[in-house]
Amino acid sequence: MSTFTPMTVIKSRFGGSGREGDFAWMIEQPHHARTLFLFNDNEGEFLAHHHGGPHSCSKGGGNAGIRPYQCREPQRALGIPTGTYDPGIHYKGYSCLDAQVLGVLDLAFSKLDELLATGRYDAVAFSWDDRTKLGGRIFETAQPVRDHIVERILATAASH
Repeated sequence: MSTFTPMTVIKSRFGGSGREGDFAWMIEQPHHARTLFLFNDNEGEFLAHHHGGPHSCSKGGGNAGIRPYQCREPQRALGIPTGTYDPGIHYKGYSCLDAQVLGVLDLAFSKLDELLATGRYDAVAFSWDDRTKLGGRIFETAQPVRDHIVERILATAASH
């Protein structure tokens, strides 16, 4: 009889470079070899990567500095969109959970589910903030969107 071991969820707080909380450092550490890192992505780069567009593996700002790891085999990182650079209501941070945002997030969590189903990962790490739950300072993402993303991360991880 096999025993189900739940996926470990790492709520990572950035507290400086070169230590736990710094995704660029953590992803290189042997004890995180089976951790999938979720970084805050912009919608354009996320869609370019998942639809084979250009620049989908370029290093970004903040925790998106690990974006190149989503193009390696095995994949070690996955972007979760938190806003867009396109003009409109979601410029520099999703402002609400409308159909556009829910559709993009559904795609992101479908990708997360696919990756976790491979069995290559024992843990999922994402940026955490005690006040806003989902860490991140580049975009001003609305709190209901942050809450939704965190709930989806936890639910997806719990299903594996």
